[in-house]
Amino acid sequence: MKNLLNPKWIIAINIIPSIILIALLYGQLNVIESLLDKNALTMWKDFSICLIVATILQIIYTVFCIIKDLNISGYYAVFTLIIYSVIIYFFGQNSEYLIPFSVPRWMINIDPFYYSGTFLMSSLIHSLFILVVLSSRKSNTTSAGLSFLYGICIPLLGYIFIQVVLPLWQNTESNFSTHVLIVLFLSASILFLFFICRGFYILTTKTSSTLLKFKIYLKIVICIVFPILGLLINNSVFKIKYGVGNEPFGNFSNAWFYIVTVFNGILICLYKIKNENFRLFRFYALLACYPNTLYFFFVFAPFLPLAIVAVIAMGIGFLMLTPLALFTLQTNDLHKEYHNLKQSNSAFKLKTIGTVAFLVLPIFITVSYWKDKLVLNNALEYIYSPDYSKDYRIDVKSLFKTLEVIKQNKTKRRISDNQNTPFLTPYYNWLVLDNMVLSDQKITKLEEVFGGYKNELEPQSRSFSNRAKISKIKATSKFDSHEKVWRSIIDLELTNPSDEDLDSYETVFNLPNGCWVSNYYLNIGNRKEYGILAEKKSALWVFSQIRNENRDPGILYYLSGNDVAFKIFPFGSKEIRKSGIELIHKEPITFKIDDKSIDLGNKLQIAAGKIESINGTTYIPAREKAKLKLVKRIPQYHFLIDVSQGQERHKENYYNRITQFIKTKGIKSDQIKIDFVNALLNEIPYHSKWKNELVEQDFNGGFYVEGAIKKILAQHYNTNNNTFPVMIIVSDDSKIGILTQNFADFKLAFPESNFFYELDRENNLWSHSLENNPKNRIEKVSKITNHGTRVWKNKTNYHCYLSNDDQASIAINSKLIENDFAVEKQKTWAAGLNLQGMWFNGFINKSFSNENHLNMIKQSIISGILSPTTSYLVVENEAQKMALKQKQAQILSGNKNLDPDEETQRMDEPNLYLLLLLILLVFKFKKNLTFLSLATK
Repeated sequence: MKNLLNPKWIIAINIIPSIILIALLYGQLNVIESLLDKNALTMWKDFSICLIVATILQIIYTVFCIIKDLNISGYYAVFTLIIYSVIIYFFGQNSEYLIPFSVPRWMINIDPFYYSGTFLMSSLIHSLFILVVLSSRKSNTTSAGLSFLYGICIPLLGYIFIQVVLPLWQNTESNFSTHVLIVLFLSASILFLFFICRGFYILTTKTSSTLLKFKIYLKIVICIVFPILGLLINNSVFKIKYGVGNEPFGNFSNAWFYIVTVFNGILICLYKIKNENFRLFRFYALLACYPNTLYFFFVFAPFLPLAIVAVIAMGIGFLMLTPLALFTLQTNDLHKEYHNLKQSNSAFKLKTIGTVAFLVLPIFITVSYWKDKLVLNNALEYIYSPDYSKDYRIDVKSLFKTLEVIKQNKTKRRISDNQNTPFLTPYYNWLVLDNMVLSDQKITKLEEVFGGYKNELEPQSRSFSNRAKISKIKATSKFDSHEKVWRSIIDLELTNPSDEDLDSYETVFNLPNGCWVSNYYLNIGNRKEYGILAEKKSALWVFSQIRNENRDPGILYYLSGNDVAFKIFPFGSKEIRKSGIELIHKEPITFKIDDKSIDLGNKLQIAAGKIESINGTTYIPAREKAKLKLVKRIPQYHFLIDVSQGQERHKENYYNRITQFIKTKGIKSDQIKIDFVNALLNEIPYHSKWKNELVEQDFNGGFYVEGAIKKILAQHYNTNNNTFPVMIIVSDDSKIGILTQNFADFKLAFPESNFFYELDRENNLWSHSLENNPKNRIEKVSKITNHGTRVWKNKTNYHCYLSNDDQASIAINSKLIENDFAVEKQKTWAAGLNLQGMWFNGFINKSFSNENHLNMIKQSIISGILSPTTSYLVVENEAQKMALKQKQAQILSGNKNLDPDEETQRMDEPNLYLLLLLILLVFKFKKNLTFLSLATK
């Protein structure tokens, strides 16, 4: 511990944590500043100045000591101990004013009070250790016993104080009594820790014959018995004896905590063996276990002031000091052993191998987490952004282990439980989940796809009535002669006809091809507030949080295909609200919303009406498409056979159904593909012995029809030949497998027909819609639909098949699309066409990577055109805008297949209910109402 007198320790233990704390607090203030009153802002300013000045003084002192080659002085330690205690006390006393309850909780990303204690506690402990070392230099061996005696006397005096003095304490109307009690408590805690640390330090550094005789027993108790007892108590005794939750200090139930703790304790106790090779092994092994000791030391550091309360209340408070004692003992042991081994070994060798040994546990944990990340990302990519040219191999066992960890980290049981593992859970969430979460809906889908689970879990959502209706609608359209496009503004007046508050308006409207949303506004009070175009997930998250506060959000975003969701909340009783949407379109259109229709653009005015291309994406107006050649491609039959878990018994039935259908319809063998579908798709050509391959299939996982259909559509679109896919599901599952989405985004890939089919047990063929509610049967059919298709060719003879209808169409040549295509100016029709092409190309041609996703978001925001990756959101104040900006930055830096928080997530914190419990247990000895009122002020 003498090494702690080196001034370089101030940088790591004091200065860096202070700078991190300043940065975190600044980030929090930046979000909520507009919601704070003048007094709160002044308090923030005063606190910041104190913290910054203290940090600057630390830096000056450190530089001075390094230049002068001086050790840290006792005056520095006393000064730091006092100053940082005052700062923590000040923040704790005023935390409710710094972040008042009027600030919505979802805007609070950190717990400033806990963070201040955590990041500043290291400075207090360092100062305490310095005073321990300096005060013990001239101590004799008996002073260890005196130090422990002094330390034990402090909780005894505290008990007497509670029993005798407090009942006589005269409470006053001022807060003076409360401040006095808090100061007394902090002073007692510091003195208690000082004497206990001093006693342990003297025990581990002095070598009298008396101490050596009992040293091995003390080591066994401190290094093995107490740590294991502490883990057991944390995991079970609290629940049994006191009725609080499991693991109040955190989840340490993993077997590795016990294994490393016991192994480390045994190594410390085997200090007498003199064999050189064993001593080297022991030294490196102790260094390998040292991160575990450091981990528990930092986990329990914020609780150290409460150890005295726990001693008074339960008598087991000394267990809270075990990490401190073990840290002191092991640090001294390593320091001594290093100097002894250096006599016969190279210092470079000891340091090099020692550094590697120290990093073993952190590297092992990191590699384990990184493997979880790779497995999870691979599974998420397969489900949500697959590369259809890639052969996926999913490690299902590892995936489900990862999902269990994620679910455990998300678990919120009783308020007194703490299911997270301090520091490790935040590290896991950062490394594996990019500080986001995997929603319950996605966890359920992964379990269904890869495990064959029949989950019925539905995402929980607050239900809102939708009584508000459009009472007035009007539109203004102007033709932009320069760009040859129409710009239309639809003004809406929405009325809540009921007498109830908190109604909402929610609807979905469909945009024709070649029409894009270029702006949106909502009246908030007497002002017109225009929407912010932001990343979609962050906008939806902020909308949800504001809505839960019953405030004023409005939002526009794509669902699937050309369907756009439009939501406004809230509406008061009989309230009338005004909103508007701006559209940009190439031709006159009829815009439909709810039961209202309105013509946009003058149909009598001649529009451009010509084929236009940008960045590999081509717009073909209806008039031009009608001139194209009409052809009927050959159907390619895909039989999607259910080979999921539990379907083995239906093999013969599947074979008979398909064989009979082929024979009845007279389908040629070269028009048939056999697709074995479970979590993955295994496609084979049709041949006379395909039954053998059916029999040999592994029936596992879920029947992932959704993924199979998407892959078939994508492959046919990219093949671009004279066949079109006819997909026929063959299953004994009445729910026809896993289908959570429609296929409207793939609209360009099925121009002939909007249907896929189901072949039931009686060989009846049922149609299902690819665009709406695909799980629902539509009707029994005897003939496969084929409306034919229009063929468009460009100058390079690239051809594309378009739907045979009276609507404009879009053709996409994926080979020409550039994902970083430059957007020259805002709100142009061409920018919308480019975004359409990028979006479709992203999921039908190749995996829509994070980089492509970011490029599309960037181009959507720059151009001001709504895309499937963005959303127009109206918020009512600057704080909400800052929160949106912060959430967007977090999401854009992570995996696009993960989700924003399902609820406000913070860094893993100690259980505050435990802290209350420890204080309340004091009252078990004396129900003093005066003390209770003071302690809870």
